[in-house]
Amino acid sequence: MVRSLSRGLDIIYFLNQHHSASPTELATELKVPRATVHRILQTLKEKGYVYQHGSDRKFRLTYRVLSLSQGFSDEDYMANLGMDVMEEVTRALIWPVSLATISGVDVIVRNNTDASSKLAVEKYKIGYRLPILSSASGVCILAHLTESERGNILAMIRKLSRQRDQPERTHTELNRLFKRTVRDGYATFRRKRERFDISAIAVPIFANNEVHGALTLRYTEPALTKEETSTVIVPMLRDAAKTFTSKLQRHIESKSRKKLV
Repeated sequence: MVRSLSRGLDIIYFLNQHHSASPTELATELKVPRATVHRILQTLKEKGYVYQHGSDRKFRLTYRVLSLSQGFSDEDYMANLGMDVMEEVTRALIWPVSLATISGVDVIVRNNTDASSKLAVEKYKIGYRLPILSSASGVCILAHLTESERGNILAMIRKLSRQRDQPERTHTELNRLFKRTVRDGYATFRRKRERFDISAIAVPIFANNEVHGALTLRYTEPALTKEETSTVIVPMLRDAAKTFTSKLQRHIESKSRKKLV
């Protein structure tokens, strides 16, 4: 049963990459017996995921395949796309790294390395929400948005009655913060705790000249000096963000080409 499912997914993936194939071609390329290929194709055809064209008798995917990805957003793709990048940083620095994006007036943790970091004091679950203006990720993303986009989000935040969304900063102070973040290329935030403070450093992730999220590293305040954060942490996060950006850019360009076709 498991092998049949695996082979069925292989067939769907092959047809997605090559657009069409005969049972013989599938059997040869996937190194699966023809009888098995015929049986799986028949099941996929009955379920409405493939059809056999009358002109060349080759099998092709139907639009129903798109339903398999309906619950999979661009943010979900980003989370999977950047996991190896984040894990690499954590292996080198031990501290936990997270990917976050803005949703409405919150920052959402899309993925992180908390489980593999021995120094993750606080472990955030995927989907955890943080106030935009009270997180390094939120400030970092907000600073790199267009002035119009940033203004709309700040206007929504001001309308909220939640105290946690209203940091004690004036409009002028916020503008200075955003300008400094853009100038430095990263944002920082410190949260006070009873035993020690937890600080975070966030760098932006770009694609198509737009900010899509932020990579953030968290650490306990006494553990790193300012020199270590500026000469080790920030450069490594920037390199990771560049790698992430390259992957995301290729994904976006691939999506655009498919739409044109």
